[in-house]
Parts: sequence; C-alpha cells; structure tokens
Amino acid sequence: MDSEPASPPRTPRPAAEQEPGPSILELRIHGIANTPPHGTLGLRRDEVTQSGGDGLGSFWVPTPAAEARGRSLPPGDVHAIRAGVRREAYSWGAMARLGGLPFGGVLGFVGTVAVRLLWAAMVPFGLVNAAYWARRIPAPDPAAHRRTPPAGQTGPGPGLRPEATAALTRVFSLGLTLLFVSAVATVALSVIGTRCIGLATPGPDSVVPVCARIPSALYGLARLDVGDRLALLSLAPVLLVAILVAVAHSGQVRFESKFSVMRAGRTVPPSGPVLHRAGFWSQRSGSGLLWAHLGAALALTGQYLTWTRYADAGLPAPALPVAALVVLLCAGLFVALRTDDDGVQAVTPRWKARAGLAVFAAGLLVWLLACAACLAGPQPETMPALIGLDLVPALLGVGLGGIAATGLAWRTTRGTWGVAAWSAVPVVATACVGVVLVTEPGPGLRHLLVAVALLAVLSPVVVVLAAMVLRRRATEGWNGAGPGVFLLVSVAAATVYSSLLVLGVQWVLRYGERATTPQPLGDGLVGVDRTVPDPDLVRVPPVYTEFGTTSVVIALVFLVLLVVAAAGPYVIDTLRSRTLWIPGAPRTLGPPYGPAAPAWRAVAEAPDPDGGANPVLERVLRGRQVAAMSHRVELAAGALAAACYVAALFSHIPLLAQHDGTGVVRVPSWLSSLAVPALGVLAATLVVGALAGASGGVPGRPWGLLWDLMCFLPRSAHPFGPPSYAERVVPEVRSRVDAWLTAADIADDAERARVAPTRRVVLSAHSMGGVLAAAVILIRAGNPVTDTAPDAADGCLGLLTYGVQLRPFFGRFFPDLLGPTATGGPPCTGPAWSADPWGGQVRAAAAEGSGPGAAPAAPLTPEGPEPGSGEQVTLMSLLTCGAKPAWVNLWRRTDFLGFPVLGYGVNEVDRGAEEMDRSAYLFAVATHSGYPASWAYHEALEEVLARLTPAGQSGAQPAVTQRGEPG
Repeated sequence: MDSEPASPPRTPRPAAEQEPGPSILELRIHGIANTPPHGTLGLRRDEVTQSGGDGLGSFWVPTPAAEARGRSLPPGDVHAIRAGVRREAYSWGAMARLGGLPFGGVLGFVGTVAVRLLWAAMVPFGLVNAAYWARRIPAPDPAAHRRTPPAGQTGPGPGLRPEATAALTRVFSLGLTLLFVSAVATVALSVIGTRCIGLATPGPDSVVPVCARIPSALYGLARLDVGDRLALLSLAPVLLVAILVAVAHSGQVRFESKFSVMRAGRTVPPSGPVLHRAGFWSQRSGSGLLWAHLGAALALTGQYLTWTRYADAGLPAPALPVAALVVLLCAGLFVALRTDDDGVQAVTPRWKARAGLAVFAAGLLVWLLACAACLAGPQPETMPALIGLDLVPALLGVGLGGIAATGLAWRTTRGTWGVAAWSAVPVVATACVGVVLVTEPGPGLRHLLVAVALLAVLSPVVVVLAAMVLRRRATEGWNGAGPGVFLLVSVAAATVYSSLLVLGVQWVLRYGERATTPQPLGDGLVGVDRTVPDPDLVRVPPVYTEFGTTSVVIALVFLVLLVVAAAGPYVIDTLRSRTLWIPGAPRTLGPPYGPAAPAWRAVAEAPDPDGGANPVLERVLRGRQVAAMSHRVELAAGALAAACYVAALFSHIPLLAQHDGTGVVRVPSWLSSLAVPALGVLAATLVVGALAGASGGVPGRPWGLLWDLMCFLPRSAHPFGPPSYAERVVPEVRSRVDAWLTAADIADDAERARVAPTRRVVLSAHSMGGVLAAAVILIRAGNPVTDTAPDAADGCLGLLTYGVQLRPFFGRFFPDLLGPTATGGPPCTGPAWSADPWGGQVRAAAAEGSGPGAAPAAPLTPEGPEPGSGEQVTLMSLLTCGAKPAWVNLWRRTDFLGFPVLGYGVNEVDRGAEEMDRSAYLFAVATHSGYPASWAYHEALEEVLARLTPAGQSGAQPAVTQRGEPG
C-alpha cells in the first residue's frame, strides 16, 4: 500500500529489458510490546520511511540507502535482506494505546490523568467482552444466510435465534452499567444531597448544616430546596455515562481505505471457524445496545430521585418508580434478545434499532419527569430517605455475582435448555435477597432465604469440580470455566471501583476542620453552618462497606492461592540440591559462525548441567526457569478468579455481613477496619498507573499489555468497552496482502497481469501479531475477492510466527475462536503444578519418539464439522498447498510469552531459536524479543518460501484438511 504508486512510463520497456522488482513481500507485524517501526525492521529511526497508512495504522519500509546496505550483506547477517524480498513493517500500536476526550486537551495534565483513570474504569467492561467470546459460540445455520432478503422479509433467518449465554452476558453488561450509575448517584444524591447538606432551619436567620470538608463551590446547593438540589445533582450520573461513552468511542478505528476489499469480496455462507465468517470483523454498530444502556441509566437515575420513604418528600407522581422499573426490565429484555452478532451476516430487523431508541426515549422521559417532580414538590419537613440507593446496589451485586458464577458452567453444560436453566441462579439469588431487604422477615425465614441464595450461587461449583475430576474440558482454559473466570474478575473490579468511589468520598467528608459559628446572611438568604458532623451522619448504603471488604478478601485469598499455585513449585525446586533442568526447544538452529557461535555451541552441546561449569548454560538455564514461572499465568488467573468468587460469596450477599447484628453472619471488625486502608492503597495504585506511561501529553491507555490483549476482541457485549483494534488491523493487513498479490501498485495492465502470478506474501508476526495474522488468513478465505473456493489454499501466502501464544493462551481461553478446530493443531492441556509447567508434555513427546517430519502426537477430536461446510476449514489447511504447511513458528524456552503452536515434540511447524541475543554487543539471554535478529529467523524465512507454490504455478492443488496432520 504505497503512498505514491509508480507512474506508468510513456513508452513501456519490453518485459525482458525491465529490471525485475521484488516478488516477495515480507510483512512484519509487531506484538503487544508496541515495537516502533524501526525496531521491527532492525534499523535506526532515521532509516525507515512511511509508505502508507495514517497515524493509527501505518506501513513502513527501509530507506533506499538502508535497503541497499541490507541487500549487500551476506545471507544470515542480522540486517541482511534476501534478494527479491520487499521488507515492510506494519505498526498498529496507536490503535490500542491512544485515545482521548473531546476538549480534554484544554485541561492539560489533569485531563490526561482523568482520561487514563476512565480507561482504567473500563477494564470491567473489556473483561465482559472477553467473557462473551470465551463462551460456546453456536454454529450458524447456512440457510439463514442470504445475500438479498426475500420479498417481505424484515428479520434475520432462523439461524439467528437468541442464545442463552449471550443473553446472560449482555444482561451482566447492563448490570455493570447500572452499578457504576448507582455508585455515582450514591455520592451525588445521598452523600452530598441528603447527608452532608442538611435541611435549612426555620426563621429569618435560617442556616443549613453542611460537612466541614465540603467544597465551597457546593455551597450554592445548600441554599436550594431539597428537591431542586437533588434534581441538579442527578446530572452527575448522567454526565458520567456521557463521558464514558465519549472516551470509549474516541478510539474508533474504522478502516475506510480505498484498497479495502472487506465489502467488495464475494461473501460466502457462514461456516467453519468463527474467525472464518465473513462478517466477524465488520464494525458492529451497536446503536441499539448503546441506546438501551443509556435509557436504563437514565431510568435508574429517575427512580433514585423518586423512590423515597416519605410520601410527602417527593412526589406528586408516586407511580414514577414503577415506570422506571418497567423501562429497566424492557432494557434487560432488549439486550437479551439481541442476536445480530457472532460474525453472521444477516438482515437485521428494523425493530431492533427502533426498540433500542424507544428504550432510551422512555428512560429520558422518566428522568425528566422525576426532575420535574422534584422541582415542583414542596420543601419537606424531614430529609427524604432514598430507598433505591440502599436496595438496588445490593440487588445488582447479588445478580452480577450469580451470573458470573453460572459462567463457570456454560461450556461444560451441554444442550440449549441446560445452559438456559442456569439463568435461574441469579434470579433465585436476587429474589431471595430482595425479599429479605424489602420485607425484613424474622430470623427463621431470613436464614432460609440466605441458605437458598448461597446454594444457588454455589451450584455451578459442582459442575466445575466434576469437569476437573473427569477431565472433560482439560484442553480448555480453567477446565471450561473461562467465561466465569472473566466475569468474576469483572464484577470484582466493578464492585471495588464502586466502593473506592463511595467510601473515598465518605472518608474525606467525615474528617474536617473545626466547627465555625454560623453566619446568617439575612434578607431571606440561607447561611452555611460548617460544622463537623458525627461520623454516623455521613452514612453510605451498607452494601458499599461490604464491597470494600471485597478488596481485602480478594487480596488475602489471591495471595495465598498465588503462592501455592504459581510460586510454590518454583520455590520448592530452587531449594533442591540439584539444579532444575529444563530442556531447550527441539530443532533449535543457531549461528554457525560469528561472535555468537561459541555461546550457542556452549548451550547446544551441553545436554545436562552436570557436565561441569558452564557460565553460559547457567545463565540460559536461569532464564528458562524464570520464563517457566511466568508460563503459569493461567494458574495465577484462576487463583484470582477463585479469590473473587470467595469475595462474592462473602460480600455480594449483604445478608451475611450486617454490622448492626441483624445479619446471619457478622463481619469481623478487623476486616471491616481494613477496607478503607486497602481501598486507599488501591486508589494510590490507580493514580500511579494513570501517571505512568502518559508522555507528551497524550492520554494513552493504562497497563498497555493487558489492554492490547483485551482490545483484540470485538465490542459485542458492552458498548462502553474499549474498541477492538483488530476490527481495523485485520482488514487493513488483508487489504495490503491482496494489493500485493494482485500487483495493484503496477499501472500497466499487461505488466500487472504478468507480475501478479509471481507475487508471494509472508506474514512475519511477533507475539500478538501472530493472532492478528491468523485472523487475516482465516477471514481472507471466508470472504474471498475471487471465485476461488474458500477452503482451498492458493499457495501464495505463508506465515512465520515467533513468540506467539496461540496454543496455550488464546486456543485455551477462547476455544471457539482460536482453538484446535480453528488452527488445525492438536489440543493443549494447561500448565502443570511443577517448576516446569510443560514438563509432562515434553516427556510425553519424547516417549512417543517423534521423529523429523512426524505429525503432532495428539490427534484432533473436534465436536464435529460445521453444518454444511464439508471438511473442516482450519488455519493449517489454508496454509497447506503441498506436502507441508507454509508455516514455521519460532520459540525458545527463555521466552516468557512464547510457545510452540503444535507441541513440544518434533513437528513440521515449530523450530527453536537460539537463546542468546545475536544482535547485542555484550552477551545477553534472549527472551521475548529479538527473533528477527536470530539465525533461526533467516532459516525459517527460507523454509516458508520453499513451501509456497513456485512462481508461475497455480495454487489449485487441494488443501490438506485431514484433522491432526499439519502437512
């Protein structure tokens, strides 16, 4: 995709006299570390130039001088460029890291920190989107796919029915929005509006008591009637939702290049892997879902204004809370019935967009009527008690915890009705808690309802334990409990954020300056009494105190489980008398000459450290041990989810933790006293995280590595979540591939027809770039430009990956997206509880005696091909146009994020890369970076090119689709 395509000469030279240009495009795609273009190409910053793209996604090439120097170097040199190869780098990091807020630049540094804090607050929304794609994705019905809908049809086909797990995930997302709205409404309406600002005293010298630390800018609220004050403060949650929407949508990455073929290709019926479906990377408008969330937020705010304990404090329209409840139920029903997703292109019924807009209009009307009722109502004699702010957050916490708990069993439960039955868990738990909180029954009935709620939330654990014992889902992340893991961490983060906001404001307002004498202003104006209230006067709903204890419980349980599950094996093995031996990657290639050759031989020729002192091997072995420790990330994430589950049982059922002695179980005082300090540490951590990485005044996302992993997935569950950069990266890279293979850079038609058949592309992808490259290959087959069969390899596209996590992370956490049925490789079990988490797989591969050219040891056992799709289309089959797949993967045991894609034995795809940095001046152990500078990289590139269809031959050979065979 050159920015300046070549101009056609006026008198074209004969083909025999023209200098042949590069016929192979080596397109390098960086990973989650956001390597700059010059680093991806192994050059200095001034030796690269942009050839296409914009500030978000761009293509870079070496300058003519740097390219000439690279071509003059001998083969195998760190910076050598192979003859006939055009080397490019694609940079996409700005899509996942940069974002802002409209008019946020005028706030300078404060605006930058505020935006980064808002991005941190969106992490729970992003985890919900991850849970959506971790669930079991149903296969579409090919009969539902129609390019042109029949006359009179306005809705989707029969293959787009509502699905239980998708409905539960989206209802969970709506609950998260309402929980954030509740936290802000609690601060604005309860803490400030009714607790920290009191009622005016009667008489001409009227004064209003306020908290000592309340900002003087809010004194104007004290001079307003209670109804006027609450109506004005209700703008706070509304503005929060508007800001979240603005920040989330400031990172839109829509790709509208003139070279795009995403909409020009011949769309095929949805079949095969999910990433093979033509509509998967199409931008999801989400307008109906967004409008439903906005309408529900407005309706809940109106309900908080009107649901009071005293009939004379509020409201001439007592039915308004009921109307708000109806709007909330309609919003929940709408998000549950949304089905236009999962990559299936179908006709979206018009009622969906209209229904979402109707929910928004109804919510807006409820909020406006509530504000009008507050403004028109008389000044109450006693301060109104906003009952909704005490009850709704507790019910939301129980409901969200119940849905998250059921997510543990979604993938293990078979059958549509079996999965749908799990929706009874959050309904039963929430109903039990609601009855207790509203009716305040006696001890006997209270105990019974609490027991029923606990049993309902605990019921999915039985399924998870059975799956672990029977190993029914050993090849899936957390034994098939992936959706629940993501949802548990999401709800835990949301509750901690909510309590951080509410309890933080309470703590600030409780402790202030000394009392001052009230100064009435006279002439009917109200004075301000800046007294220090008793701490009990600045009260918050008890549920936020219980949410605050969640952070303490999570920290304690997670610390114990992390030491046992992740660090324990490493500590035990380091205390042994014999050094833990972790073997290197099989078929590792190293430099035969040069300064790095002696160090390479010192490692390659030493099968065991007992042979004598070897300082090089000792440093490499230590690097392998440290990398193996980080490979147990699945165990660490499982420990975090277990901690969140325990915290949910302990704190999300508020009946278990009442401080007034009316609950079933009383929270220890020492635990409650730790809540505020723990939240203070968390707040400081968030601020430091917001400040870190913000350079040049650009408000980038916090925690970049987590953000890149989370933003890969489309925003299908929560409309406030971070946007998916892959929705632009995948079609943009695919467009560049097609532009090169069709010789779009050549103006002369005859020359283009001669050159195009000789063109080849090798996607060279590092880390997360390997996942993006796999998505490009799959979607290119699912939405072809030509009439080539979508399940046939054309032999023009090869793949070179290194430092990737396709098999043990993405393939296990998202089995239906990148599992064995999508990649064509064997399934992968999780890390073991040992210092070498993959030692069992290494020994199993050695015991099977895999030799050169052997197929993966474990055959694929997918649940069955997609209906109507014939043989299963996989990434492996699409890259295979001969005896072997045009795919080579490099990895090393010192890489803390790099793994093989087929297994730890000898196979046709995986190759080892040397474990020392060949490009470094001093000796350094290579870890996750530096693969293109290794000797193995140049050998792997040659191997991939040798497996592609030779120039001038058609790629009509049938693709290998036999499951379990890479070539």
